[in-house]
This record gives sequence, structure tokens and C-alpha cells, in this order.
Amino acid sequence: MQQPWVGDTFAALPDTHVIPTYWPVPGLGTIPMNAFLLRSAEPVLVDSGVEILDDEFLDALGDLIDPADLRWIWLTHEDRDHTGALPRLLEMAPRATVLGTFMTFGRAAPDGWLPPERTRIVNPGDVVDVGDRALYAVRPPLFDSPGTLGFLDQKTGAYVASDCFGAPLPGDFVATRSADDVDAYTLRSAQITWATVDSPWVVHTDRARLAEHVEEVRQFEPSALLSSHLPPVRRRIADSLDAVIAAQSAEPTPGLTQEQLETLLAQFTPAAVG
Repeated sequence: MQQPWVGDTFAALPDTHVIPTYWPVPGLGTIPMNAFLLRSAEPVLVDSGVEILDDEFLDALGDLIDPADLRWIWLTHEDRDHTGALPRLLEMAPRATVLGTFMTFGRAAPDGWLPPERTRIVNPGDVVDVGDRALYAVRPPLFDSPGTLGFLDQKTGAYVASDCFGAPLPGDFVATRSADDVDAYTLRSAQITWATVDSPWVVHTDRARLAEHVEEVRQFEPSALLSSHLPPVRRRIADSLDAVIAAQSAEPTPGLTQEQLETLLAQFTPAAVG
């Protein structure tokens, strides 16, 4: 089975770059795990990859920017595929402040408290000034952590959605630089699958209330959807929004089996990653 890897960085927008990691998962496909670099006046890194590939992640980041120039690190939430290189980044980026919710910082605490002087709490509706633009904090319609918080870049119109809109993709599409290149049926099916896996509560929620949250995103008229687990979406934003609503009435995706888990865990052995 193919091992996880950090892919080539690319520009989703002229000043917004994707640092992709790809993670094969038995029974699902390959899941992109994206971090983003905003080349704002005060540069912002969104999330920090997975620890098992932190060397590769930091090399990819270093090709885009000197980490010492980072001013902000936005944690969309505390899951380990979003915080992997954070301890090293705190040393490499001494002027960077980590942005996140109280729940994100609290749930990350078992791995070690972040220095309070290096953090700033952000809540939905808050605005963070990063020099040449404002980032409007928004909780996405679907999430797997109560700490989850994305944002709307009010300069470019990009909507950073954390895990929402993600999709495990077949090998032919996983490394594409645009989800618009994936055929509509494959993408919709994969997004619904991901929604019921990552946010299993979606099948128990009220459809009308969910649709209201999706409509809030639609009203932003985003120029791009930037999901942590999907290549950027530009042309078919409406389709991705509709897939979230469709997930409410979908059959839940079966959970990982013990055999699949053992296959997945085998990837973490030194032989697999060394």
C-alpha cells in the first residue's frame, strides 16, 4: 500500500498556497490533508501538517517562506493532522501568534500547553487583521471538533472550511490541484461519504437548520472553498454546498474494521516512514 506523502505546493489563489499531504486510508481512498499559506502583509499559516511527516512539511513550507517571517498560525482545530509541526514552528517562527478557539487550545493541552503569550483566542464572528486584509472567523457547517473554526478571507473571498467539504478521492484524482477536475458524481459521492465519517452527527441533525448554516456560506459568495481534505474548489462551489445538505439523509458510512485499522497502523512503523 502506498505510504503517506507531502505533495508539491501550489497556488490556489495568487497569494494563497496549498501545502498538501496525501494519506491513503483502507476502504475509503486517499485523503488530502492540506495546510495553507496566506502571503498577506502579516503572513498566515493555516494548520501545520502531520507530525510523522513534519520534516517534509517544513521543507515544503520553507520553499514558500522563511518560517521566521510568519506572524500568525491559524489552527482550524486540534486534530493531529492539523498540528503536527506546531512545536517546531513555535521555535522557527518566534514572532508568530497561534490563533484558535478556547476549545482547540484546551483539547490540545494533553500534548503540552501552548505558551499563553503565543496564543490568541478567536471565536465565530471575530475579525483578525493581518495587515492587508481581514479574516472573518466562521464555524463551518460540518465539523468533528467543537473547537473548529475557519474563516473568510475578505480580500480574496476564499473560504477556509477546515474539515468541511472534504472527500477521500481515487488515485486518478487525489493529487489534482482543483476539485473541479473531478467528475461531479465521484466528487459528490466522496463528499457525502466523508461527511458521514468525519461528522457522523449530520444524519441526526435537523435538515432545515443544516441548510440554514450552508446558506450562510452561500451568502458569502466565496471565490474558492479551501478544505483541509479536498483540493480547492472554484467553479463548483454550489455543488459542494449541496453535498453537505445531502449528507443529512445519507446512509452512514461503515466504520473502519480491525483489519483495516491494522493495515493503517502499519504505516506508522519506522520501516514504513524511514
